[in-house]
Amino acid sequence: MEGIPVPAAPGVRPGRQPGSRGGTPHGKVARVWGLRWLVRVCVLTVVMVAGTLVPAAPASAETIQQQQWHLGALHMAEAQRISTGTGVVVAVLDSGVQADHPDLAGQVLEGTRINGRDDKGRTDVRGHGTGVAGLIAARGGGPDHALGIAPGAKILPVGVLPGVGFSELPRAIRWAVDHGAKVINISFGENREIPEEIEALHYAADHDVVVVAAGGNQDPDGDQVPWPARVPGVVAVAASDRAGVAWTHGVAGPQIVLSAPGVDIETTLNHQPDGRPGGYQHVSGGTSASAPIVAGVAALVRAKFPQLPAADVINRLIRTADDAGAPGRDAQYGFGIVNPVKALTADVPPVSANPLLDGARSASPSAAAPVGRRTGAPALLLIVVLAAVGAVVVLVVTLVVVLARRR
Repeated sequence: MEGIPVPAAPGVRPGRQPGSRGGTPHGKVARVWGLRWLVRVCVLTVVMVAGTLVPAAPASAETIQQQQWHLGALHMAEAQRISTGTGVVVAVLDSGVQADHPDLAGQVLEGTRINGRDDKGRTDVRGHGTGVAGLIAARGGGPDHALGIAPGAKILPVGVLPGVGFSELPRAIRWAVDHGAKVINISFGENREIPEEIEALHYAADHDVVVVAAGGNQDPDGDQVPWPARVPGVVAVAASDRAGVAWTHGVAGPQIVLSAPGVDIETTLNHQPDGRPGGYQHVSGGTSASAPIVAGVAALVRAKFPQLPAADVINRLIRTADDAGAPGRDAQYGFGIVNPVKALTADVPPVSANPLLDGARSASPSAAAPVGRRTGAPALLLIVVLAAVGAVVVLVVTLVVVLARRR
């Protein structure tokens, strides 16, 4: 999916010179030219205002972290001054993780591969799991290195892709729980229910583990939130773009819990073109990218509040989200776009159970303080541009009426 285009300034066609063939009396032409000049200035002013407020497409000379626009959008520098996720283990159930990627050096624990050769989950033939892990815990180290949401966290890789049916997912979930994961990320889904999978998710909940799953991308096989994201209690994540708008190819549904950046995302790749470990990949759009961002925020919260049960971690995430779309929970954004700084600093009352299991669908995010409707850059941009356009229209109409009366 392309980024938001910046509108180019419209051309202004030159008018007829005074005294040219077919012209009008000099005084009238002077007034018309004065009006045309004023209209051009007003139009160009509006375009310049819009161009200043609309985010520009990334330049090719940008560093890796500059291309990771989600870091700035989520105010990660501020959030990471509060917590980096130190001490939290995040399981990545995916294609494995390339542990020798320079930006993941020291971040990847010994895990497992559910089928095939047991490489401890530390190699990745597809690059999918490495990209997910980089979004969670890439360690940065400079502007040309990827930075994860929780660079202090550790990744527990559990290889379940490729070539493995979803019937292996329950075993992967249980293995991650039994080996110390406090957060589990699942950036894939299936359009069929597997009873053993639901039992494994209950097992994770019973052992105080937060499970985050991709909310789903539209495909020919179905347009519904897939399993495991649609299982009650799981944090199902939708994707949003640079302007905070829901990704057009994402799945909407009542099971969506949160939204996070998932369009034009830069993250780690398993291998360079020459085969060396390392490199980066650009994700044009997908909930596979937005889910690990939320998983990373969950790790930040678990590190900041180590005694907080999983139910309260989830409650803190949803109560501090920036509401977007229809007020309250909706099918595109869930409770809103995740807000790491608020999740780490807001005063959120405790809960006795996972709020996603206890009437959360009709709940309002206003239970946390301070929390309110999303009033960030996208809304401000729309208000400013519409106000400027409206002012220009009123000015032009007024001048036309005044000049017409003077003729």
